[in-house]
Amino acid sequence: MAGVTGGSARVLIVDDKPDIRSVVAMRLRAEPLFDVVGEAADGAEAIARVGELRPHVMILDLQMPVMSGEEVIPIVRSLAPRLRILVFSAYAGTQQRLRATERPDAEVRKGGELAALVRELHRLLDHPPLDPVDVDLGVVEVACAQRASHAWATLDPSIREVALERDMGPDFLALVGVFLALHEPIQLAARSGWDRSNVCFATRLEAGRAARRALAAIPPAEAAPLEPLRSRLLSGLPDGCPV
Repeated sequence: MAGVTGGSARVLIVDDKPDIRSVVAMRLRAEPLFDVVGEAADGAEAIARVGELRPHVMILDLQMPVMSGEEVIPIVRSLAPRLRILVFSAYAGTQQRLRATERPDAEVRKGGELAALVRELHRLLDHPPLDPVDVDLGVVEVACAQRASHAWATLDPSIREVALERDMGPDFLALVGVFLALHEPIQLAARSGWDRSNVCFATRLEAGRAARRALAAIPPAEAAPLEPLRSRLLSGLPDGCPV
């Protein structure tokens, strides 16, 4: 399978119904090319599992408590840009009604034979994503980057309210994913005792564009505590119109 090295493809199953997770896991464990590495019952748990387990593919329900599948997708596009997301839902037409940053890589409708799910997983893993982009913020002062990351966590609730009012919810979630992706390299540099460090991460093209739109929409006075990350991100994230 293209994009998978060192053995089986790691699969994360996300659904709020334990019986569905169990049935899907049992079916995939009958396939030697798949390794079910974990499960999650809601979107927030899914995001944590993606960071911990590093799956190659995530089977994702849409309607879940705490955080829906639509909300998960824009966030994990920067946390795991090469992760393949397959929506397994009772609702058809998901990709057509969702915005670019919310769209999965594929979908299979619940209620049919699980063989269709297995076939689609094979197809996805045979075709890695073509649009991951590297974002290099250059060398930054680690202490300043840490303060900016903390400031984002403080600003987060108020900015989300404004984003929802402006119908920019998916863009905001993409920006959440970017700051989550930045957390690891910044903390690594701090733990290593470095004063300065080159900070870089990868994202998917549309997620990067969405995050940039959300960041640019934050009023300058409120965005000032996010420096130097804000200006570096505005320069480094891809620009362009949404699809």
